[in-house]
Amino acid sequence: MATSDELGTAKSVWLSRAKIDYRERGEGPVVVFIHGLLVNADLWRKVVPAVAAAGNRCIAPDLPLGAHSTPMPGVDLSPPGVADLVGELLDTLDVRDVTIVANDTGGALTQLLMVRHPERIARVVLTPSDCFEHFFPPLFMPLTKLAKVPGALWLLTRLVGLRAVQRLPVVFGWVA
Repeated sequence: MATSDELGTAKSVWLSRAKIDYRERGEGPVVVFIHGLLVNADLWRKVVPAVAAAGNRCIAPDLPLGAHSTPMPGVDLSPPGVADLVGELLDTLDVRDVTIVANDTGGALTQLLMVRHPERIARVVLTPSDCFEHFFPPLFMPLTKLAKVPGALWLLTRLVGLRAVQRLPVVFGWVA
């Protein structure tokens, strides 16, 4: 779960298929922050305080995109599946007239959310995000094929644990 106190109070909610952890701060019109792959809500730790101070209720969920702490076995984690989780989160929290702020793969998920669950969304802010031929980003495209090979992702997760591998440009070198 996101650990930054700047994001507000730690909360969680049970949806029909999974438990979602999130942070909440402020009161007023609702702003929901959607992160991308391999990060969690901590991505928004420097943004949420200013948005909350401007008179908004900020909600920053930890989505199942690789840095979440609550396991979600058997849950559809395809892009449309994660967009549906966000839609159900909005329904469960009973928030309306929501502003969505999204980054990276969260932008692509938000675009799916706008099509699949538009009823609660009033505004969208897309910071640099995945879209068109860049969904998933070109750097991550081989992972979609690799995921179909039995045991390949298990081996990959073990390799990424090695410090020498982490520093390679195609792993975390370019990201960090």
